[in-house]
Amino acid sequence: MEIDVYALFQGSPALVVFVVVGFGYFLGKLNIRGFELGPTGGVLLVGLLFGHFGFEGIPLVGQIGFTIFIYSVGVQAGPRFFNVLREDGVKYISLALTVAVSSMIMLWLLANLFGLDNSLAAGILAGALTSTPTLVGAQNAVDVGLANLAEGVSRAQALQNISVGYAITYVFGTVGLILIVKFAPQILKLDLAKEAKRYAKEKGYQEADKRSAKGLPVVRGYQVEEGSEILGKTRAELEARREYNLALVRLKRGNKIIRLGLDDELAPGDMVAILAAPEVHADLRERTGVKWGILDSELLEGSITSADVIVTEDSVVGHPIRDLRAPEEHACFVTHVRRTQVELPAEGSTVLHKGDVITLVGNTEQLEKLAEMIGEIERDVVETDLVSFALGIAGGLLLGKISVKFGAVAVGIGSAGGLLLMGILMGFLRSLSPTFGRVPPAARFVLMELGLMFFMVNVGLSAGGGVVEALLSVGPVVILCGILVLLTPVVLGYLFGIFVLKLNAAVLLGSLTGAMTSTPALTAVQEAAKSSMPALGYAGTYAFANVLLTVAGTIIMTL
Repeated sequence: MEIDVYALFQGSPALVVFVVVGFGYFLGKLNIRGFELGPTGGVLLVGLLFGHFGFEGIPLVGQIGFTIFIYSVGVQAGPRFFNVLREDGVKYISLALTVAVSSMIMLWLLANLFGLDNSLAAGILAGALTSTPTLVGAQNAVDVGLANLAEGVSRAQALQNISVGYAITYVFGTVGLILIVKFAPQILKLDLAKEAKRYAKEKGYQEADKRSAKGLPVVRGYQVEEGSEILGKTRAELEARREYNLALVRLKRGNKIIRLGLDDELAPGDMVAILAAPEVHADLRERTGVKWGILDSELLEGSITSADVIVTEDSVVGHPIRDLRAPEEHACFVTHVRRTQVELPAEGSTVLHKGDVITLVGNTEQLEKLAEMIGEIERDVVETDLVSFALGIAGGLLLGKISVKFGAVAVGIGSAGGLLLMGILMGFLRSLSPTFGRVPPAARFVLMELGLMFFMVNVGLSAGGGVVEALLSVGPVVILCGILVLLTPVVLGYLFGIFVLKLNAAVLLGSLTGAMTSTPALTAVQEAAKSSMPALGYAGTYAFANVLLTVAGTIIMTL
């Protein structure tokens, strides 16, 4: 039996879509000397290859992918979007705006200089900044009729030009930004590690403290003996000392389990169950003179668990983690903090924002009480509210169709703008009322990622047929424009951040990667700084950048 593979793919567009997604995702995850192209780039390249050989996807799948992706971006940004004005919010907004506006101005100048039509220019902007929202905004402007197309350029040609410009500039845009953030500190003679430590010290972070709980906290039993360092200490004294970094979860005196108050002192013969990281337990055994390895079932009974908690309560939003008094009052530890899918320092000085996800470890009963004070345990949210999700998308699409006429000119925000705004609103309302519009982070990630991949498949397949011709005809010009569009916002953004906003250099570089929505570049900054401090800046600009760069793509198409 013979199988004509070419005919098989030609006759099954659905097969093409999923093969491109699968191989593209695999390619994007390959790590070559610390560099990853990323799923978006991988799917784009495989899509270009298939498109070059004449294979086609399913346009409707790309449209649905775009719809789900851009709405999910808004839902993710919503909890922070209206609350970011607290603590340096204005700085992050102005930095993201500087990056978006400066890149648009440079692109407009170059497009006029080299005579590029706005569709190719929009693709260059999206690719150079590695900004999928920009690509979405530009293509949507064409789809809904907002675009001001050049004479002789059809709608189909404009969409292909956008995809081609994006495809040519995306790869070097990704690599270029990573190289910039790696080598710029050397050129500027910046010690990023020193800058990160200085910022951590100013803000009260303790990243350099080797005694900080790094492993998953566990419970161990100890007995207080004469001469023990902790003999006569109160619970408050023990839990307040940084070098211990522990929580007393249970105490047995004689044959009775008693509740040890904060001011009660430990007596000889007391057996205590202590919750702490493994390295802290090792330190306790070496330096406190206590008898360890106590296996009293009554002392150690009770389950220790961990849970991811979504921050929603106004009483904790805007306050540092230390104000939770998790170890002191709840015998729990905060081990991780994630904001817009970026890991932040789990330190006492980290200020909590709505939508943050924090990981708590502690006694099950006490952990659940603390979780109620903070927000909602993520494991309790296992179902997505598809009613609000679908109606939210429908509302966004309807909002995008509204336009206001100024004479003969109709002005609207398009589907991308409508979906983004409705997503932001729904995400914000969700942060106010946890029972409304439930979309668990894991579900949101799958929806965003799959929607983006479906959209990128369509981009790659549609661009594949014209990318070689474009490289041969205008390739050098497109690449030159892409390099200048990439460099301009980085240089101007850095100067603005240093001299006007007075941001710390390590945090500023993290902010610039967020303003350009480049997670791979953030990883490079954190490695250079040997710190997670740059992630604070990334989280500050990322939500606004998604919105601003989506609008930028639409604006370029209307010029």
